[in-house]
Amino acid sequence: MSNNQVSTLSGRAETIGRKYPHLLERIALLVAIVIFIFGHQAVSEQTGEGIFSVFATYCLFPFILLFSTEIIGRLIQLMFRD
Repeated sequence: MSNNQVSTLSGRAETIGRKYPHLLERIALLVAIVIFIFGHQAVSEQTGEGIFSVFATYCLFPFILLFSTEIIGRLIQLMFRD
């Protein structure tokens, strides 16, 4: 590659598309983290006492938030696909 051509390891030529908006996905993840920080107390109060409360607050609630964030990320990918 003495003439400064850009290629892949397999030698194929690829076209450069639009930039992917990583910032939008990061913002969605930060929003989910903030919702967990401010919402875990409410979830704990709603579920009552005992092992189910701990499971719902620290396992189920974050899982639902991360799943929602992943779905939002997939929708962002779908909107910005070429």
